[in-house]
Amino acid sequence: MKTPIRIFIFVLLLVQVAVAQTPMKPVPMKPGALGPAGYIVLLPIDDRPAVGQFAQMVGAVADHRVTMPPMELLGRFTQAGDTAKIESWLRTQDYSKVDALIVSHDMLAYGGLVASRRHGVALADARKHLEFYRWFKKKYPSVPLYVFSTVMRVAPTATMETRGIHDDLARWAELKDRVPKSNDPKLKDELDQLTGRLSPKVIEDYLAARKRNLELNLVLLDLVSEGSIDNLILLQDDARQFGLHRQDQAVLKSRLAQLGIENKVPIYNGADEGSISLVSRAVLDKFNRKLRVGVVYSSEKSKSVIAPYEDHPIQYTVESQIKAAGGIPVSEYEEADYRLFVNAPGTSEEEFKLFLTKMIKELKEVRHIALADLLFPAPHYSGADERIIEALKKEGLLDRFAGYAAWNTAGNTLGTTIPYANMRVFFRTKLNDRADRAARAEAAHLEFLLHRYAGDYIYHDLVRQKINDRLREEARNDDSVTYELTREKYERVNREVAGAMKPLVEKFFSDYFKGKAYSLGIYNGVKRDVTINGLKDLKVYLPWSRTFECVIEFKFDYSGN
Repeated sequence: MKTPIRIFIFVLLLVQVAVAQTPMKPVPMKPGALGPAGYIVLLPIDDRPAVGQFAQMVGAVADHRVTMPPMELLGRFTQAGDTAKIESWLRTQDYSKVDALIVSHDMLAYGGLVASRRHGVALADARKHLEFYRWFKKKYPSVPLYVFSTVMRVAPTATMETRGIHDDLARWAELKDRVPKSNDPKLKDELDQLTGRLSPKVIEDYLAARKRNLELNLVLLDLVSEGSIDNLILLQDDARQFGLHRQDQAVLKSRLAQLGIENKVPIYNGADEGSISLVSRAVLDKFNRKLRVGVVYSSEKSKSVIAPYEDHPIQYTVESQIKAAGGIPVSEYEEADYRLFVNAPGTSEEEFKLFLTKMIKELKEVRHIALADLLFPAPHYSGADERIIEALKKEGLLDRFAGYAAWNTAGNTLGTTIPYANMRVFFRTKLNDRADRAARAEAAHLEFLLHRYAGDYIYHDLVRQKINDRLREEARNDDSVTYELTREKYERVNREVAGAMKPLVEKFFSDYFKGKAYSLGIYNGVKRDVTINGLKDLKVYLPWSRTFECVIEFKFDYSGN
């Protein structure tokens, strides 16, 4: 045998061995009439519940199963995800029966949202992972690829490591954009003082991370233009009206215009909720549907208010979030698939009463109604408007919403409420073709509704604030103690959160959900309903060593006639 032929056979054997050692792993699914209505694969932005668990629960509302990589690959808080293993996991899935792939660029390139705000990952190393998109579209051209990426926020992540520089660096980044536009000598003097106070290395690292992220976001635009990415959304992480992020946005908009895709790639306020929005978008795209969303604001003035940690008016964020999730925003006076009530700042007491009265009236009429509570009320600064909760309790309407959320920023809340309502309304009008499927989706809807009350009202309004107040008192009013808990404090606070939350969630369930029957419709001439019998497997814990959010897990025990 000639040498070249021997070499060829040897190489061929090596390739066969390599292929045998990396088998395609089919996405878990249960084909057939009784299985889910669809399947989506998601790479979330990190391991927090809001970015993964929420997306899975929203998918379940439309009876779609959302599969994610093993949690251990995604990192935890300041520990970045393993980008090499994540890409390997993505490449070894079998997407032949999957409806869509949704990818967080920040996780694939840097190891997560927190890692994206740091300079640790070199541009060249991060850029290598972008080749995955071309590989995927070449191998699975018929599977829609959705990608979401953030525009770096104005401040670094609040941790013990950034304690002492967090606020100064954020203000410095704000003034670097604002001073040239204002020519205000006082602001110029403040900027000079901050520049002198901050370490040059801190500024250098901050700018390096921002430059790297901008360059890769520009590459993503090229990938959209060439067809390697089907849908891309750019989410502006926590922002201010001024800041270096505004300059990044300008560069991105200029490139979008050059490529002629400015109407295809939106840039708007948000981050954590990107995966939820794209789950909704993927399901609606699959059925070639767009839902008309009639928006009812708590006041005319509230439309133009710029919400905390954002840089655009609320109306712009509302309309952007609706479009990103697969909807069409319309006024409250136009025909719509459902009505989105937006409780926002800039609303007088009289206007709020009229808003609440209108919402309660429409809930009693059993219309499809969703509520995005953007009030951001003090002292919680993340959570529900208790005036609304109390009114709903009094009227017995807590379980009537088609969608609800009230957590953190306006973008976070809108990007949870809208996809949730989309899936609820779409399922009820399109996918409820079988009684078993309808029962499964009805339970999923009610589970996520209770989940939102548990997280946004019970945790943020009733539990978290008390724990934070005590932590600050122990630390002599040092607010940074809540940024990142020591191991000892984390273990103690974790127990306290679970101990406080469980009885409150159980009572809320017992008072407003337990024993209720919900109509599914008529199937084969028989009126079907589902009854919520109990709450099982309730778990509550802090996912990260901070009090900002908690994981809430449970399932409903339900039965149908």
